[in-house]
Amino acid sequence: MRLREKGKKDVVTLGWDEAQAALLAGTHEVVNDDDTGGAISGEQGPEPDGNEDGLDGKSKADLETLAKEKGVDISAARTKADIITALRAA
Repeated sequence: MRLREKGKKDVVTLGWDEAQAALLAGTHEVVNDDDTGGAISGEQGPEPDGNEDGLDGKSKADLETLAKEKGVDISAARTKADIITALRAA
């Protein structure tokens, strides 16, 4: 995936996971050279899973706070994925 560090002109190519981490951290932005959304020809990200609730992009601490606010029991949750599953089931 082609990205540019915010405030700079140099373009870097990163693997999908590294690019997603940089985008989530807010340090980079996608380079839109054409209408493909910055994707290199033939490059595709993971298929959307249909969950547009934004939970996947939240930190574990934010998810724990959200669960507490909603009264969702996450005492058995051991991972971030477990918390997301509990929130979506509620």
